[in-house]
Amino acid sequence: MKRLILIVAAGLIAGLIACSQMSISDKDMGLAKGGAFDPQPTPKAFTLDGTGAQGSAETAYLMPPLVKHDTENYPITGEVNPCLACHDKPGVQKKAGDPTPISASHYTKAGGKLQVAGAYYNCQLCHAPAANVPDLIGNNGPKPKG
Repeated sequence: MKRLILIVAAGLIAGLIACSQMSISDKDMGLAKGGAFDPQPTPKAFTLDGTGAQGSAETAYLMPPLVKHDTENYPITGEVNPCLACHDKPGVQKKAGDPTPISASHYTKAGGKLQVAGAYYNCQLCHAPAANVPDLIGNNGPKPKG
């Protein structure tokens, strides 16, 4: 039994010595091109002015549509949601150029009338303003509609 324990211990020690002599380059450790100590890409500066919105401003991967305008001057609080002034019209868009109505799935009936459900009240939790910026890293996923 002692002999078996010595053989196993010797094998483990030999394995540890062999592993300690192997080295992995920092360039082989991640998905980024280059090594961990190479300069990292820096995103270009941008403003959320809506200039990046293309077509319907749909995003890839079934994400909610982007907002086609700046949202900085539209703060949402518990008392007021300025988005509702233009977009609180459930149903179909009447003509091109009209504000996009809130999806019918975002409403609930309360007191016999439709109102935006509490989970959907803060639009900016899901809908981000569009910005005209290039991808920092390329994306080969599904392309947006439009």
